[in-house]
Amino acid sequence: MNYDVGNLVEPIFRPPSEWDSLLIGVTNGCTHRCTFCSMYRTKKFSVRKDIEEIKNDIRKAGEMYGNKIRKIFFEDGNAFVVKPEVLIELTQYCYQKHPNLKKVSSYAHAQDILKKSDDDLKRIADAGFTMVYVGIESGDDQVLKACNKGVTQDELALAAQKCHRAGIAWSGIFLLGLTGNNPEKSQRHAMESAKLINRMAPTMPRKWYISPLTLEVTPGSEIWAQNEANNFVPCSGTQILEELYTLIEHTADDLQTCIFNTNHASNYLSLKGELAKDKKKFLKIVTDGINDPKTRRPEYMRGL
Repeated sequence: MNYDVGNLVEPIFRPPSEWDSLLIGVTNGCTHRCTFCSMYRTKKFSVRKDIEEIKNDIRKAGEMYGNKIRKIFFEDGNAFVVKPEVLIELTQYCYQKHPNLKKVSSYAHAQDILKKSDDDLKRIADAGFTMVYVGIESGDDQVLKACNKGVTQDELALAAQKCHRAGIAWSGIFLLGLTGNNPEKSQRHAMESAKLINRMAPTMPRKWYISPLTLEVTPGSEIWAQNEANNFVPCSGTQILEELYTLIEHTADDLQTCIFNTNHASNYLSLKGELAKDKKKFLKIVTDGINDPKTRRPEYMRGL
């Protein structure tokens, strides 16, 4: 269960791994409108201007939950967009009011990271901010442009390296099936995504995370409208797994510190482990999934 103090605007979204975090509203909505996403369409993006009001939420949570809080997640879509001084002040206050706190994190767009200097990022990390969750979606610049991501492969690779250097853990999210039922585009999407994963690897020993999800065509998104107009045909389950196989196959064999996870409910298969160490095992599981649909998560159990 999540902890909150009633300060959030519905609907509320957070990474699956933050299921037991205290959720603190820092922004509302998301700065971007990606074609595949309908998550924040009912919200107009805004930043909470009153820092003391946010700090009051953090303090109030301490009064409500005592010493139970070990993780705090700053909402909403990309709360990392706020100024470094704000992130530092709020993060430090979190640790002051929650003595057992171990983690502070948020969603971030790559541009939120690139707009901050290396010194800013280091100061944010030193304050105790521990992880960013970045919607990467693809390493293919054509796909990134088509889905209105507002970033390139080069910029994503740079953002990852800036976080590694600062000491902020990087959790990157890819989106299988984003090109639809187009084998050529699907292959390039997977190959370029593997290339980007290789480029994002830290130069020093440091855990980092890659989590592919599978596209769900949801009402309110541009891709939903394209699908309704027969201009977008979703991938089959087999095509999704073929894309996943290609992505894994073309990652480098020395990514020992990369934690790879497909446990999200949208995916057909659940994989978790170190990408290099478990690569052969992953490929075997995906091959079995391609050849035998009975090994896949049933459609009725898949979702966001």
